[in-house]
Amino acid sequence: MLQAEKHKGIMNRGGAGKFLHDLLCLKEKKKADQERLYMKKIKRPLLTAVCVSIGSQLYINVLTDGFIIALAVVIFGVCLHIFPELNPIKLSFLTGFCSPVFRCMVLWTTSGNLARSAEVALPDMIFYFIFGFIYYFLYYKNSNKNYTSFWTTLVVCDALSNTAELAFMNGLTYVNPTVIGTLFTIAMVRAVMILTVCLTVDYYKSLLKKEEHELRYKKLMVMASVFDSEVYFMKKGIAEIEDVMKKAYLLYQKMNNEAFPKELHVLTLDIAKDVHEIKKGYIRVIKGLQDNFLTDIKITSLNIRDLINILATDIEDLVKHKNKQIQFVTKVYSNFIVQEHYYLMSILRNIVVNAVDAIPYEKEGTITLELLKLDGQFYDFRITDNGSGIKKDDMDIIFAPGYSTKFDEATGDINRGLGLTLVKDLVEEQFNGSITVESQENIYTRFDILIPVTCFEEN
Repeated sequence: MLQAEKHKGIMNRGGAGKFLHDLLCLKEKKKADQERLYMKKIKRPLLTAVCVSIGSQLYINVLTDGFIIALAVVIFGVCLHIFPELNPIKLSFLTGFCSPVFRCMVLWTTSGNLARSAEVALPDMIFYFIFGFIYYFLYYKNSNKNYTSFWTTLVVCDALSNTAELAFMNGLTYVNPTVIGTLFTIAMVRAVMILTVCLTVDYYKSLLKKEEHELRYKKLMVMASVFDSEVYFMKKGIAEIEDVMKKAYLLYQKMNNEAFPKELHVLTLDIAKDVHEIKKGYIRVIKGLQDNFLTDIKITSLNIRDLINILATDIEDLVKHKNKQIQFVTKVYSNFIVQEHYYLMSILRNIVVNAVDAIPYEKEGTITLELLKLDGQFYDFRITDNGSGIKKDDMDIIFAPGYSTKFDEATGDINRGLGLTLVKDLVEEQFNGSITVESQENIYTRFDILIPVTCFEEN
């Protein structure tokens, strides 16, 4: 009873309870991962055995009655390649049992003679057993794996296994140089077929990995731009925090020199100390982001076309996630290199995301990003949408800190209203540019971001 109460008390403590909960979750996850791995180890050999058994029904008779050249060997060789973690000997024993038995049952069903069916089909076991052993020692245990050694191993395994099966069925006297030559020819043809399939599968996998890698890279770039702009904003916030801290400390000194209650002296000093701790927290967060995240993916420059393609991929994902009917169109008429690409990405993404939010769910929306060159002096990043527009009374305050149209009537939540403030700040301070907006309510909104050509490197 006391022990149970003790454990109950530990669980009721915030830190200890959370630790035990996390520990249990970790154990459950580890158990689930082990179960998935176990199922994978079972499913793949069974899948191989089933496919080879079915493939054994596609064959031709050669050399002698009952000796076949089947598609099953091609399937078996492909499975050995795409499931490299499977032990070839164990796999060959499983397949060498299932495939001949399945073939025997099919022959028995069609002929009605079980003994003859077993006599014809069961020698296939010898083929798979020998194939697995040779493959294990020639290729599976070989540290230097490549397509040449793979093809050579397949030829040797196929030819020797067929030779052993023929010798078992007809005696050693039946095996002669002509027969062996024929078997090696068949083995080379099947090995070419296996290698062709394996090369196709590997190429397809590499394309998928490349596409996945590019998608992750694009998402990482967008994430980095968001973090980088937030760090920029936090750095500006530090100056304001320092100003508040100084004012609080000056107030403390002034109150200390005059007849104010001691409680107020302590309170003002505590405020100055707390603000100082907040400042240190900001600095730690900034340093952590820059040292542990942004440094690892820092890219010195980026082509503007690549940057806009990355943005387009991100916006397409956002539109799908929000389940809206929006088409994002890009028209790039110039090309150049961007050094401060994280900041530019943050500027464009903020405005485009606002445009996505401004288009109602029931409306078919269009957002257009055009890159124009004006008089050879400015690049105009023009973003237009056919969303709800901006109210006329709000046009003069949309760049003010705290302004936001994103109010959720259901939850009462409101956006923090820093997006356009940050955009304007970045445009003016990082690119010496300007931003203008025009809008008609329920018709359209257009932002023009003008940045001097000298801020970029021409291609």
